[in-house]
Amino acid sequence: MKIIKRISRLFALFAIYIIAAYGYLTAKGFIYSGNQFILSNQAYAQDESFSRKVSGDVGLRSERIRAQGNPNAPLTMYIYSSLACAHCRDFHRFILPKLQRDFISKGKLRFIFIHFPIDAMSMRAAKLSYCLPAERFYKFIDELYDKKDWLFAKDEEKLYAYARRFGMSAQGLEACKADKKLTSDILLVKDKAIETFNITGTPSFVIEGADGKEVILGTKSYGDLKAYLEQRLGAQR
Repeated sequence: MKIIKRISRLFALFAIYIIAAYGYLTAKGFIYSGNQFILSNQAYAQDESFSRKVSGDVGLRSERIRAQGNPNAPLTMYIYSSLACAHCRDFHRFILPKLQRDFISKGKLRFIFIHFPIDAMSMRAAKLSYCLPAERFYKFIDELYDKKDWLFAKDEEKLYAYARRFGMSAQGLEACKADKKLTSDILLVKDKAIETFNITGTPSFVIEGADGKEVILGTKSYGDLKAYLEQRLGAQR
């Protein structure tokens, strides 16, 4: 019994030490990321591998802009995303809600989704999202990321069933499928992303503020994105 009590006491002391050390480091401005503590206000100013400065315009036509958040927010996040991309799906389902809670709903960040189709099915889905009324755009995106049966179906009928479920008529569906200008617009924006920002995969992000534009390539954790956005917001003041 004495040995058990001693072991329990040692574990308790160790736990207290860990909690105290964590509290001290976080109070000093450190965050825990990638199995190590990093100083949050320096983490991304010095880490060029996380983001890099770019110039140029995303080239998105005004009628294709589907934005969430305050149009006067100090930062705008453009996400290049494919509806056939598993990492994009994870971002949309698990990270975007946290961005909405901490940044978008508080007027700190404007969020704009840009289609970057990687196959024929994701191109069809991208076109359908633009053919729906603008207020249904994100709900449709939510549904397609939540349900994957359309993506692995032998044909596009399951995908078109989702469009009909969101109110698209048979005539509207046929018009959308035949809209070559819409196809061209989506591909031109994708090509411009490749040429201007060297974006070749999804998800990728362009973050724009008064201090310019930076591009972030690939999947990032919410903790990393949050620290980065807070650093960028601090630079806007």
